[in-house]
Amino acid sequence: MKKTVLALLIAAMATPVYAQMAPNFAAGDVKLKTDVEVKKEQEREAGYKSGVSKIPDAKGKVDPWGGVRGAATPAANQNQSRSSSK
Repeated sequence: MKKTVLALLIAAMATPVYAQMAPNFAAGDVKLKTDVEVKKEQEREAGYKSGVSKIPDAKGKVDPWGGVRGAATPAANQNQSRSSSK
């Protein structure tokens, strides 16, 4: 009985190891890309680069609420209309 339990335990421990090693055996199968796939990939890459180039560079601190707030902002230590009632 002990040998059976030990064999099952070893088999259970070896199963996750085999599952992690399985993709490495498939790494030897290299699929060459066709001309159409290469062209599509180049078009996709060019579209990505043109999209990224349109993103403006962040120079300095950006305040998205800058247009909403007034020029005079309250001090950080002031309590804004919140009273502590204990």
